[in-house]
Amino acid sequence: MKFFSLFLLLFPALLASSLHAQMTDGKARFGFRLGLTGSNLYDDARAQNRDGRLGLIGGAFFKIPLGGSNFSLRPEVLYATKGASFKRDSFISSLKSAYLEVPISLEYNLSVLNLHAGIHASLLANANGEFKDAKGQPINFDREDLENLDLGWHVGAGLDLGNIGAHLRINRGLKNIGDQTLKDIVGSLKNAAWSLTLVYGF
Repeated sequence: MKFFSLFLLLFPALLASSLHAQMTDGKARFGFRLGLTGSNLYDDARAQNRDGRLGLIGGAFFKIPLGGSNFSLRPEVLYATKGASFKRDSFISSLKSAYLEVPISLEYNLSVLNLHAGIHASLLANANGEFKDAKGQPINFDREDLENLDLGWHVGAGLDLGNIGAHLRINRGLKNIGDQTLKDIVGSLKNAAWSLTLVYGF
């Protein structure tokens, strides 16, 4: 009975030690991410009552340990949906888009916790929507009316239990996503998003 009680007391520490060894074994990893993303638009003084868009994000990652430290380099290739709807001059406009993203993160592993931050480049894959001018006249658009490349930064954290993890990340775009015509109508629009993903590494 005493042995069983001692085992129950020591089991969490033994489990944490085992997981820590797996996460800091110094080996490169390859894996996949899949989850939900919520996106919105920011830096537009003319837009009000912005409603974000809930979508999907997924892709692959590499985890490259940096020497014998707890730091790793984490390049990824992701597909993410983005967009939002917002009000301007009492008229509702909407935007739906999808990007192929290439984030590069510096990751710090502390036992089962990881903290990461970095930059990303995003290539526009698809877009459509409808903007309305001050008179409520609709202006339909597609990907030809948006910038092909977006640049931004991101920060995040996650829990990694062996080969499985759950990560939360926020990112912000630094470039105006519309061409000059859309910018004249609705102002400067930039992407903003959060993502919650499940991760599996090999």
